[in-house]
Amino acid sequence: MGAGQIALCAALMLATGAIGAITGGNSLVNVPLMIMVGMSPRQAVATNMFAVTFMTVSATARFARAGMMRRSLLVPLGAITFVTSALGALIAVKLSETVVKIVVGASMAALVVFIALYRGAEAPPPATRHRRLAGYAGTTLLGVYGGFFSGGYTTLMTVLCVICFSLTMMESVAITKPVNLISCVAASIVFFGGGLVDLRVGLPLAGANLVGGWIGAHVALKRGDRFVRQLFLFTVAALAVKLLIWDLLLRR
Repeated sequence: MGAGQIALCAALMLATGAIGAITGGNSLVNVPLMIMVGMSPRQAVATNMFAVTFMTVSATARFARAGMMRRSLLVPLGAITFVTSALGALIAVKLSETVVKIVVGASMAALVVFIALYRGAEAPPPATRHRRLAGYAGTTLLGVYGGFFSGGYTTLMTVLCVICFSLTMMESVAITKPVNLISCVAASIVFFGGGLVDLRVGLPLAGANLVGGWIGAHVALKRGDRFVRQLFLFTVAALAVKLLIWDLLLRR
């Protein structure tokens, strides 16, 4: 990648980092772009993971400053995520890219239906024992997925926290930032060990993500839960269309 291509990616990631701090899913845009401008798929996934780490740092700091963190829930979610995301990174090169796109695309389509039906509710469903157990099981599975690719991981975790742990959409968006930070750190350690992170590209993209993450979290806190829900629904719908129609059908 030349300097111009790196600058282009950094500019785009400033925008996707701001949106991703609220909705997630930015890796579904970042990684294909990085591959398109010359990186190998493995390096693109690994370098993006390193860069997105900095988006989660700034977004976590902004949400924590606003007192939005549920620390009692963050500890078990973080512990599960660290182990499972490291495992996911270890098997990153084993999974077919087409399979990943099918699974994530179908998940995004299902999320569009769920959020469209749920957005009028005044409060999240109560966190029963069975819902919490399902939430921890889901966190385990998503942690593996987040470690080997990350695209859509935060989006799925956000909805899981609403359904299983009785958080509002804003609370879910806030708590998934440190959880995603833990996932990115665990995976990045493995990717660095494998020599897959290109720091010449990764450092400028990390800077863009750092700024974008702070902007996104700040906007979410200023605009409130209704804005977060609307942006979340729109972004999930757009990602579902990209994955199911553009990536899997039109580009065959």
